[in-house]
Amino acid sequence: MTIQSTSKPLVSIGLPVFNGQNYVEQAIRSVLDQTMGDLELVISDNASTDRTGMICQDLAASDPRIRYFRNDRNLGAGANYNLAYAKSRGLYFKWLAHDDRIKPGYLAATVAALDSTPDAILCNAVVDYIDSADQHIAFYDSGLSGADHPRPSHRFSTMILMSHSCVDFFGLCRRAAIADSMLHGPFHGADRAFLAQMALRGRLLQVKEPLVEMREHDQRYTRSKQDAKGRAAWHDAAKAKARSLPTWRLYREYLDLVRKENLTPAERTACRLALVRWWIVNWNSIRASVDIGALAWPRLPHHAEMVKIRLFGKAPGHF
Repeated sequence: MTIQSTSKPLVSIGLPVFNGQNYVEQAIRSVLDQTMGDLELVISDNASTDRTGMICQDLAASDPRIRYFRNDRNLGAGANYNLAYAKSRGLYFKWLAHDDRIKPGYLAATVAALDSTPDAILCNAVVDYIDSADQHIAFYDSGLSGADHPRPSHRFSTMILMSHSCVDFFGLCRRAAIADSMLHGPFHGADRAFLAQMALRGRLLQVKEPLVEMREHDQRYTRSKQDAKGRAAWHDAAKAKARSLPTWRLYREYLDLVRKENLTPAERTACRLALVRWWIVNWNSIRASVDIGALAWPRLPHHAEMVKIRLFGKAPGHF
């Protein structure tokens, strides 16, 4: 563990990683190259067995803004993401995947957007998708600006009914807004639940400049974990043999959020009506049925997704 700074930074970036030797150095350097330097980078190493630890510790020794922590065992992605947050101290916080990068102006732009909009709690940029060789694939606008609205029910409906890749889970957040949130839940779809909770709490902003580079490669979670059990174990190492119903779990989380968050009766009713609509958009009813089938045939979600892609093409944000 390396801790070389005691002052609280303006921004904390949490970088959870497990066996990320191929890309983690690029992710780290993209943080250190930010034009806004009042930051810390908190690396939470989930007991990597490759050169990840060595790479991170070497870079931490050269820059006091890096704080490196290593878990004694692999806790699963959910718990490791949350540890990266728990060990951070900044007024603003964002997660950064070990295989992604942020362009030099990302923090300056997103901090400025949040500073100028007091009732906004999350800001992200348009995404520049790159491949394993750092080559541009496509730009992706997630539609996050649709949740820049004063009504919580409008924002909530946008985030749960719009077809989108959950890239904005990695947006910059006000720490005060996420301090008592669900953070990264231990289930497939937890990023969607987190974004829905943020939408209930405040406006979500989008910088239209492509300042995030997200990497498509064979070892990315959504590519390497294609069966239900593998996805469950990735999120929570203690549930490697557990059965899961992720679509049903996500819907339950949505219901709980609408019940627990601070909403007026009218807004709560509007959110519940959106949840009724949720079953008839974005294949959600079919996904829920596939979850049940996956209890007997774990690879059913993957095969169902392949059939959907052949018939209707890839969903927005998937390349």
